[in-house]
Amino acid sequence: MDESIERLYPDLYGTPSEKVAAVTQVASLCTDIRVLEHVVQHNQLMSAFVRLLEEDSNAEMSFIIGKILLAISTVADFHQVLANHRIGAIVMRVIELELNRVEHRLETKSSGYCAFTTRQEHFLFICLSILHNLADNNATLRKMVKKGLIPIIGHCLQMNLGKSVMISLRLLKLSSIFEETVVEIATQGQKVISKLADLLNVTCVNIQSDVISILFNMSFLDQCLDIISKEEVHKFLVDNLRGEEELNLHAVSLVYHLSSKHENRQKFFAAGLSEYLIEAMKSEKKNEMNKALAGLLVNMTLHPLCAEYFVRNCAVDFVMSAVHDESNLDLTLQVLLKVGRNMSVWSRSLQCKLAQALEDQDLACLVGHVENPASYIDETQQRSLYWEQNFWNAHVSFLWSCTFRCDNEDVVVELVGILNNMTIDDLSTGNQWHNLMEDYNSDMMQFLKRTLDPNDYSVAPCCDDLKLELIVWLGELSQDKDCSCWLVNVLDYIHRIFTQSFVRRKDDDMSIEILFFYEQLLLHEETRFQVIGGDGVIDAILLCLEEGSILGTAAAKCLILVEDCDRNHDGSLGEVGCYVREKRFALTNEDELLDS
Repeated sequence: MDESIERLYPDLYGTPSEKVAAVTQVASLCTDIRVLEHVVQHNQLMSAFVRLLEEDSNAEMSFIIGKILLAISTVADFHQVLANHRIGAIVMRVIELELNRVEHRLETKSSGYCAFTTRQEHFLFICLSILHNLADNNATLRKMVKKGLIPIIGHCLQMNLGKSVMISLRLLKLSSIFEETVVEIATQGQKVISKLADLLNVTCVNIQSDVISILFNMSFLDQCLDIISKEEVHKFLVDNLRGEEELNLHAVSLVYHLSSKHENRQKFFAAGLSEYLIEAMKSEKKNEMNKALAGLLVNMTLHPLCAEYFVRNCAVDFVMSAVHDESNLDLTLQVLLKVGRNMSVWSRSLQCKLAQALEDQDLACLVGHVENPASYIDETQQRSLYWEQNFWNAHVSFLWSCTFRCDNEDVVVELVGILNNMTIDDLSTGNQWHNLMEDYNSDMMQFLKRTLDPNDYSVAPCCDDLKLELIVWLGELSQDKDCSCWLVNVLDYIHRIFTQSFVRRKDDDMSIEILFFYEQLLLHEETRFQVIGGDGVIDAILLCLEEGSILGTAAAKCLILVEDCDRNHDGSLGEVGCYVREKRFALTNEDELLDS
């Protein structure tokens, strides 16, 4: 074999026809791995191939040398030899030269002219295949990206030959794991992404799958996500969620990323995604839910019309049955409860919009929130038909029971989050919030104590997320006078959180919610003095007043109520009321002095 190669070697420096004959003969021998070993070990022969390829003096010879190098690149053990001869960089330069020829041909021809010749496409396929094989090494791939691989691929995607487009896509798919690749594509604007979106219309599952994978990798960058969102890919993605398994897996992940934007949720809803999600949610009930599907369910139910579709198609009943079924995995249950929480946000918002529509005598505010606004209002009697919908009334008592007996903190956060959005119109006939408090008196007290009492060392401290959700819920319940009278039993826990355990920050959510809870208690004569007389509470509220903004506004409301309510028998300000007025006056003067 060595002798055969030695005889052929001088011809590589002969006439063009001798060169072609020599490389052709070497290529015919390269079907055997043993021959490839001899070729790569022949340093002079490899150097001659590199020189001839760079000369680009004969298209036929370049094509044959490309085939030889492609055969060598299929063996990973030979990649170091190819690297020593800088084959990757040379092949990239050869591709760039071919692309320059294409650009020149386009400039001299009329529009609609096919830029790539068949010969060029076959040759570029070989060159791209060599790069693809070398890209098995991430370090090598990264070097190619830095040397300009992405613009090359962007041009090669314009080819017509299926295998040439496919190898371009596979090389781009490998490269798209690098942030610099995605950033470079984003800087090129919509050109590459538009071409990728067009390729989704090609009836080839492999091409479609690669395109979706590439778009998914790109969607981690917000700029690329914005560009993808402008393309007409939404209908295709939804239609293929039920298609080929390979397409389905990639499509769900991409749709999940796209659904983070409101405008995309609207397009997905219009494309019929809600129906698929209902089916997928029910089929995943007993299994470890796919994370992309889980995120997609949560994102899409943020869209009002999708949330309504879920509620109308018994999704509330399904979520509640999943809570009741203790065999469900915690992650799946948490996802379903997040979906339930989004549905509860929608139903509460619906009640607010119905009240506004009745006040304005105009259904315009319901447009975009519900499919058919007229179905929620009795126009003859001018009243809301929300209560008749029976969305939640069969489940509220069950939610209370589950909340008090569940020992999974993450699940309890979601349960309380749902309860935060319940109103009196979500209760069954004849029921009031204080009726439920009487039914669950002991369980509720134990639950609140172990959750809110910072001095109870018999249990592990609860997370701030749960405390926040719970305080929001107590603020909602305290709007009922009978409930507020019961809730003073846990007021000491709230005082401790507010004055000791919580480090107040500007516009802090927990401080704002505690102040709202105090405000509701101050509005009821039976409970206001428990707030006014709380140890250190007034001083803590005054500290919040100094913060200004939302926190300061919430504190000011409470202090105004304290001044109005703390009166002596003769109507004059009481001791606490005078103290509050004095402090507020001093703070106001201090602010005016600072401003001046």
